[in-house]
Amino acid sequence: MELEEFKQKFNLPRISEYVALLSQEQSEWFWELLQEIKEVFPNIDIYPASTSNFNYLGFGIKKIKSKRVSAYFFALFLRKNEDFILHIPDQTYRLLSKNEELLPQAYNHDVQKKTSLKDWLFLVKKSAEEVRFNFEGNDLFPVNYEAEDYFSTEEAYDFLKKKYKKNKEESKKIVGFTNNANREIALILDNLRPSLFIGCDPQNNQFFEFDFIENNSKIYGKYEQDDGRHHGLKSHTPSLDKGNNANYIEINSLTDLEKFCEWYELDTHQSIDNSNSKVNKEMSNKILQPLNRILFGAAGTGKTFNTINHAISIIEDKSLEELQTETREELKKRFDNYKNQGQIKFVTFHQSFSYEDFVEGIRAKTDDQGNLTYDEESGVFKELCEDAEAEIKLKKVNELTPTEISINGAIDNLINRAKNEEIIFHTKRGMEIRVTSNSSGTLFSLTSKDNNIRLSTRHIRNYLKTQSDIIVDQKSYEWAIANSLRSEIKYEKKMVQPKPYILIIDEINRGNISRIFGELITLIEDSKRQGAEEALSVTLPYSKEEFSIPHNLYLIGTMNSSDRSLTGLDIALRRRFTFIEMPPRPELLDNLEIDGVNVQELLTVINQRIEILLDRDHCLGHANFMSLEQQPTLENLSNIFKQKVIPQLQEYFFDDWAKINLVLNGNGMLKPKPVETSAIFPNVDSEELGYFEDKKIWELVPTSFNSIESFKKIIQY
Repeated sequence: MELEEFKQKFNLPRISEYVALLSQEQSEWFWELLQEIKEVFPNIDIYPASTSNFNYLGFGIKKIKSKRVSAYFFALFLRKNEDFILHIPDQTYRLLSKNEELLPQAYNHDVQKKTSLKDWLFLVKKSAEEVRFNFEGNDLFPVNYEAEDYFSTEEAYDFLKKKYKKNKEESKKIVGFTNNANREIALILDNLRPSLFIGCDPQNNQFFEFDFIENNSKIYGKYEQDDGRHHGLKSHTPSLDKGNNANYIEINSLTDLEKFCEWYELDTHQSIDNSNSKVNKEMSNKILQPLNRILFGAAGTGKTFNTINHAISIIEDKSLEELQTETREELKKRFDNYKNQGQIKFVTFHQSFSYEDFVEGIRAKTDDQGNLTYDEESGVFKELCEDAEAEIKLKKVNELTPTEISINGAIDNLINRAKNEEIIFHTKRGMEIRVTSNSSGTLFSLTSKDNNIRLSTRHIRNYLKTQSDIIVDQKSYEWAIANSLRSEIKYEKKMVQPKPYILIIDEINRGNISRIFGELITLIEDSKRQGAEEALSVTLPYSKEEFSIPHNLYLIGTMNSSDRSLTGLDIALRRRFTFIEMPPRPELLDNLEIDGVNVQELLTVINQRIEILLDRDHCLGHANFMSLEQQPTLENLSNIFKQKVIPQLQEYFFDDWAKINLVLNGNGMLKPKPVETSAIFPNVDSEELGYFEDKKIWELVPTSFNSIESFKKIIQY
């Protein structure tokens, strides 16, 4: 292709502006470079793109215009008033190579002194072929794409000024807004695309797409408290100025900006052990705990495992870092103790789990006379709310507070006595009941009609706490027992906060959320809880009671983000939860080595490839490999791959064995099986159809799992 014809392929305003920034020498090199790229990669597509600080040309394989540099195979970028270089984005480079000496990430001045451009391009091509990276595109040039349009800073400004009040009149470079949650937003006006400073880290959000913008801090797009930043923040958005954490992001569409605004107004963004500024940290010694949180991540990342730490952090007002210094045995023992006391409940959602199980429903029972009755019965969530509310009433009403130790002691003594003898109690109406216990400590009441009725120690405990004479939930037998145990209770006079109660919901997105929560979706929000300014209550459908959720009840959910077959959480529920990502933690495997194979590096490399070929939600969790701590053998590692890793990859890649082989770096565990199409389809001319040209049947190679060399090849570069 002649040079003039080549230039016509780039005849767009943005490209002209790009080239106009180059010196004469740079301009000549620019056209020479493009032609050489097309010689080495004849079909690669070239994308026009830009960000606030850079002008880009991206080279990749997508058929649509991309604005994300990470989507390119490599990029040519020019920074304002500076030089420009050919560069491999970080995601691609991690897949291609780890060694800067073998493959420099950028073709800059230093590399130009040692290597010609064409040699560097062939080196890139060779590295891509080694990992089977597809760089063949559709030979598209910038002029082949649809008319240029992009979401501009001016459009973002028009949207934000209609939605929020400006902190002060804008300058030529910056304007500040405060949203409905009293959080500040700074919009930088001298950039083409909307560039925002915000106070919450959006990295793990599932609402909107964005790009971090480069800064001088160690973390791309993130400012620590002591990092310097835009000088205009001091007067327009003081909470984002130096002395506070801040994030600098770019948003590329109006839809994403709208979703960002919704996300940024959520009640609780801060993780439970992090606050936005030094001032916030000094405001209170008590850790600010979100009332509703969801631990999300891929399978095997320790979500359920970590619910124990989060629950104890809430109850004992300790940070997660502080709890990590304790042994698992100590934490589990305390967790079980709180659970036995009724302060923690644990449920798992599934498709059959219903509103009746969670809130309340009708249950068929047999009464004292043997007649079948249908009574309202509280579900696990309503029961825990009642316990939490009883705790609040106890702290409000009684000057002398029953001690937890004496309540637990009285109930334990009752159970031990009931295991050996019948104990007689009398109800308010004078009815005699005889109480016994089985070997597991469950109490039963034998009535005058010789009917055995299971008793609730939870209700006995609440009666002892509140010292109430009112029968609750028709639990008259439990009241009779608690009434007789009052003499064993000791009291103390002190001002204490109501204890927190915690419901852990494992696999929260595996159930039908709308059906399970019902009208309580509204009530779980922080601002709708008891005692809040906007507190609300609802009338329950079965009991017709007015019901609200106490402020000392906490929800901890877990959510598998890699299983796309599960029901996703709707926005109404999602916005009422704080989301805490539980990523794979290969560093927990750093001391594990099997015959020279570092397990930490093995998992890291596999996940890097999965992230490129699929996404980060489908990475392998470290829990798959934790059994190697007790049994660090090749046999155990082999079983983990055969029974866990390979089946999980099959699920993730929908049995696309070629991609699974890419993840394993062609280590020999899989091999294509020759297919004799003429023998299978004897009456069809398969060659003429061309249907079977790319068809391969793959099979596992069982012997390869017994060789340590197969595992070494996974991480071999």
